[in-house]
Amino acid sequence: MEIVLGAVIGFLLLVMVLVSTQRSNAAHEERLRDLHSRRRAVALDLRNLQENIQQLKIVEHELRRKLAEADERASREMEVRKDREARQQASQFGSILDALLHERLLSAEQLGKARSYRDQSKSAYPLIEIVSMLGYVKADVVHRMRQRYPNLSDE
Repeated sequence: MEIVLGAVIGFLLLVMVLVSTQRSNAAHEERLRDLHSRRRAVALDLRNLQENIQQLKIVEHELRRKLAEADERASREMEVRKDREARQQASQFGSILDALLHERLLSAEQLGKARSYRDQSKSAYPLIEIVSMLGYVKADVVHRMRQRYPNLSDE
């Protein structure tokens, strides 16, 4: 009888372990299904994000192109405006020296000294070159002024 009782108790314990394992497996399978479902949702979200990134890259490229075009137009307009202003100002000036005086890159006193030097030395150089040689105005400034006012004479 003790053996039968021991066998019944052992059997009951075995059944309880099997039921517990079954429930545990069912819970794990449910969790696994849930994780697979989440993985599919995340994969779908990732695909959508990648598509959105591609669309944003296309928009970015288009905006950069439009910005470059706008910059180019603005640069051309600025050049046209500068040329127009230069022509208007060139009509006010008789020479590059007048433009240098107007823009305060050369003082009247410095111009007078340069004239005096030219007269005393009987130099054949143009006055604008003497102004540059004396260091009153740098040669690159004179060059830029000639580019800015191409129709003006040196004196």
